[in-house]
Amino acid sequence: MQFSITAKKEEPLLARTMVKATLEFEKATPSYAEVTSLLATNLKSDEKLVAIRHIYNSFGEKKAEVIAYVYNDEAKKQLIEPKLREKKEKAASKK
Repeated sequence: MQFSITAKKEEPLLARTMVKATLEFEKATPSYAEVTSLLATNLKSDEKLVAIRHIYNSFGEKKAEVIAYVYNDEAKKQLIEPKLREKKEKAASKK
């Protein structure tokens, strides 16, 4: 699996860095957990501070574009990142 970072953008007000990368793989598209660990090792950061937003596949190719955020501390990540469990609970209570 080859991984290369194409762009980095500092976002100091949100205490994070936006990272765009390309990913070439052999078999199936890697999971979010695999991409998170790969990105954390490349940026020498903790996996807890990495949030993957999107993995866009290229049809017919073994290639993907990755958009992720690397936070400065875990408290900021917890504050900013969407909480999936709360969204599911709100949707279930409305029905």
